[in-house]
Amino acid sequence: MNYFLQHVPVRNLRSSQWNWLVLLFGLLLAWADNAAGQVEQQQVSTITVQLRDSLGRPIENASVYQRGRGVVTVSDSNGQFYLHLTHAITVRVSHTNYFPLEVSVIPETVDVQQLRWTLRSRPQFLDAVSITASTVPKELRKIASSVSVLLKDAPELRQVQTVDEALAFIPGVMVDRSRGLTTTGTHTGVILRGTGSANRTLILKDGVPINDSYTGGVSEWNSLAGNSLERIEVVRGPGSSIYGSSSMGGTINLVTQMPREKTTLGAAFRYGSMNTYQANVQVGKRFAKRWGAIAFAEYKQTDGYAYLADSLWKSYYQKPTMSLLNLNTKLTYDFANGGIVVATADFNSQQPISGTSTLYEDRTHTGNYQLRYQNPKASLSPDVLVYYNVQNRLSNAMNWNAAAGAFNNANYTSRVPLDTYGLIAKLNHRIGDNDITIGADLRFTEIVSNKHYPEKGNQNFSGRQDFISFFMNDDVSFTEKLHANLGLRFDHWSNRNGHFMDNLSGTDVVIDYDHARSSVLTPKIGLTYDVRNNLRLRAVYATGFRAPSAFYMYNAAPLGSSFRLGNPALKPERMRYSVDFGADLQLMNELEISATVYASQYSDFLSAVLIDASDVPDYFDPGGLPVRQYINIGKVNLWGLESSMKYRVHPSITLQASYFHNQSAIKKYESNPEYEGREMNDNPRHIYSGALIYDDPRIGHISFWGRHTASFFGDLENTPEKTMDAVSLFDLKLAKNIGVLGVSFTINNMFDKLYYGSYTSATSYYYAPRRTFFVGAHYSF
Repeated sequence: MNYFLQHVPVRNLRSSQWNWLVLLFGLLLAWADNAAGQVEQQQVSTITVQLRDSLGRPIENASVYQRGRGVVTVSDSNGQFYLHLTHAITVRVSHTNYFPLEVSVIPETVDVQQLRWTLRSRPQFLDAVSITASTVPKELRKIASSVSVLLKDAPELRQVQTVDEALAFIPGVMVDRSRGLTTTGTHTGVILRGTGSANRTLILKDGVPINDSYTGGVSEWNSLAGNSLERIEVVRGPGSSIYGSSSMGGTINLVTQMPREKTTLGAAFRYGSMNTYQANVQVGKRFAKRWGAIAFAEYKQTDGYAYLADSLWKSYYQKPTMSLLNLNTKLTYDFANGGIVVATADFNSQQPISGTSTLYEDRTHTGNYQLRYQNPKASLSPDVLVYYNVQNRLSNAMNWNAAAGAFNNANYTSRVPLDTYGLIAKLNHRIGDNDITIGADLRFTEIVSNKHYPEKGNQNFSGRQDFISFFMNDDVSFTEKLHANLGLRFDHWSNRNGHFMDNLSGTDVVIDYDHARSSVLTPKIGLTYDVRNNLRLRAVYATGFRAPSAFYMYNAAPLGSSFRLGNPALKPERMRYSVDFGADLQLMNELEISATVYASQYSDFLSAVLIDASDVPDYFDPGGLPVRQYINIGKVNLWGLESSMKYRVHPSITLQASYFHNQSAIKKYESNPEYEGREMNDNPRHIYSGALIYDDPRIGHISFWGRHTASFFGDLENTPEKTMDAVSLFDLKLAKNIGVLGVSFTINNMFDKLYYGSYTSATSYYYAPRRTFFVGAHYSF
């Protein structure tokens, strides 16, 4: 699978470059066709195969794969296809609505010229299993939460450059990557249900939280090789009863692939606008009966683009560049009693460079390590996972020297190491109609920030954030149609050892902060009722919370266009309640409709609000910048609708669409009552998305994607000048497989829309990427 994309203003893509891309795409197609056609002519016998379902109906448009050759044929309207045999072969028959079938065909043993094979229907989407929405894997029809699942071959995951990009077409999700692939760290925003901040969405990788304790955001969207994904699960609404802090808007779980009996072997390369390219490889297999291993590697690089308007972009500004390396590995061992041990080791290196008046050269190294034991066959089914995540962020900031015509005035150097280690342990036991799980979740993080200003001094802060949590969950079936999810979690969090040191003024300022701690109880009650086998109703009541991180409590430094002042008195954000009512309908295997209405109330929302410079302690120097301090504001209400539809018009043609409506209102604001009645920032009221997808192995893949985001406010003050305008964007994807080889072509933002990726002031805003073109080739075995 390919994941690659980047953007450039179309005016910068010269005619010669465009002609070169078209020529390269044509050469790749010819090469693939020629390579796949090199088959030795031999004496063949022809066998007709008829595909039927369990009711005897013909199955049209099923793909037939032969090992080492890829797709060799497709079934016709009568469910028939032909095999031309010269020797024994193994074929795999695949269709979206049926489980795959693998058959070995030996000419000498086939005594008839026509075979009949039966494919078993896949379960309806309500019978699909989620591994995130409960403490144990459960069918969606027994899960009350609103859930979306993207499998690794989903159209959304085709030809994307980053994992988060694939989420943009899921209802309730807003993705903000303001500078395309050059967006770094926690500047990538994935927001669920209009909660206004990416750190109110919990991101898991194979069940382990990867929200860091520095800001609470996710700096690791770039640290996962896209070709390593098995599935992405999006659970909307609070998940604190299972996962604790940060799961307020919802939870996203990135699930990576496991080794299989069949060899996994593949490679891909894509190239396009702004000298952007990506290469990835994958290899894996089960071996020696009980062992398995799989590894993925991916490298990306881009030269970036001028992201400010021509009137703001000066000649000495440097376009951002980015290079990324991801290595994801997994080793498994199966025990005879049904248990399995999985050891995971991931490494990421990220090196962005960008500069306006200050040049920032950054390096981030991330390592994620997990060891997990599960035994779902045991009476008391254990699931024990220990993990260690380490990250080291290095930055060197150099100011522009006009006299020398170079970035050679040292501003500062910084180092931010983050170490997180933890344990998640669960025991599950079935008693009658109850699936009961009890568990413990321990997580400990150490945060250190060292910043050195040459000839001035140092500014450092540090601290720890610890969680000790216990939870229990019961998935119970009262009748065949009525199911419930009951959860309760206790979290005790503490921020301790908070320390701040600043000697920039020539005098040492040392502050040792008091410990901050509290305990939180988060319940959940969910009900589902199957009106019919293809229609269910669901309702959820849940609560959530987010503990404040060290950055918001102890840091004080310039950030963007303002000076940010920490607040050691911060309380945890609380979701006082969230209520969902939803319905899901499937008609045959052709139409899926899902809709959910929800209402939530939050208290103690954390936000950076403007304060008077006179309120800043004397030992801090805002440098003339406006000052924002992090505080807990009063009450915020959110309510909305998320809906989606998928309609299979033809075995090869699918229409899908989603609509998300969200409204917010600040109901109480203790320190600034004039804000009451205003809307939350970064919260569009409407998001529409849709796609027309054509997928036929004989012809190829063609898909046309569109999304519209309504206008929204860029700040809590609802400043008209900082309103983000509405924007409509369209993308086109083309792909063709020829045997084990394939080629692809992508146009993003195909109508070359100019729009803001972010806007903080009239002199500080980013244009999002413009129209881009990409070609690629891949090999899979």
